[in-house]
Amino acid sequence: MLTSLKPHQKGVAFAAAGSLLISLDSLGFRLTEETAWNNAFWVGCFITVAMAILVPLRTGRSVFAVARSEGRMVWVSGALQAVSTNFFILAIDQTAVSNVVAIVAAVPMVAALVAHFTIGEKTAPRVWLAIATAIGGILIIVSGSVGAGTGLGDLYAVIAITGFATNLVIWRKHPSLNRQLIVGIGGFLIAVIAFIPAQPLEVDLSAILVLAVVGLFTGPAGRVSIATATRFLPAAQVGLFTPVETVAASTWAALFLDELPSTATVIGALVVVAAVTFGVTSSRESA
Repeated sequence: MLTSLKPHQKGVAFAAAGSLLISLDSLGFRLTEETAWNNAFWVGCFITVAMAILVPLRTGRSVFAVARSEGRMVWVSGALQAVSTNFFILAIDQTAVSNVVAIVAAVPMVAALVAHFTIGEKTAPRVWLAIATAIGGILIIVSGSVGAGTGLGDLYAVIAITGFATNLVIWRKHPSLNRQLIVGIGGFLIAVIAFIPAQPLEVDLSAILVLAVVGLFTGPAGRVSIATATRFLPAAQVGLFTPVETVAASTWAALFLDELPSTATVIGALVVVAAVTFGVTSSRESA
């Protein structure tokens, strides 16, 4: 099916699918009722296992052989993934979730700026307008609760989105990098970092099974999809799908946890979806 799509359409498909899959992370974490670090450790371990199996299947070579042939950039990218993920966890722990969500909405703007100054990639005016509108939608969702956190937590969130946005640009500049290996390295480093504050042996079996689904399937598939989307779309347009994760996560919470969204959440979500749709609509300007 994907083979019949134009490059721009493939990028949109990968970015949308990746964002929806990654949004399931929050649902899985809520279902486990474990600490953030325990969740991060086990998901990191499972992502590592998944990619350790998938890389040889796709390349016909061992993970170590692929890593040697890919060079240092896969390690840089994998480290950035681990840094952004773990600082995101720290941000959630140190500041209000609403603050983090609002800051995360700035990912496409940061990606656009990094791409402009590092690889000379220009962002179309329609995409800038979509970015501004999406940020406005997120602010509607979190209206009334932004500002309730701490400055340190907000700084952690900024570091997290900067790492993620920079990775989008790296993937854009190096389309041949093995995406599965990058995600695997990132998962391994996430587990290593989380091991110190985590208490992984205290996690019960039911929680581990939920984390296995997230770490073996939805999590790595979503991350690989997002990384793959940069082969077809500019970094800013791929980043534009980041607020979709917030909208989707709220939807899963409503469907599976009976957490009905507020009127502001519904309105903000509609604004975000409209903004992303406008920003990635194929045209001569945005193609």
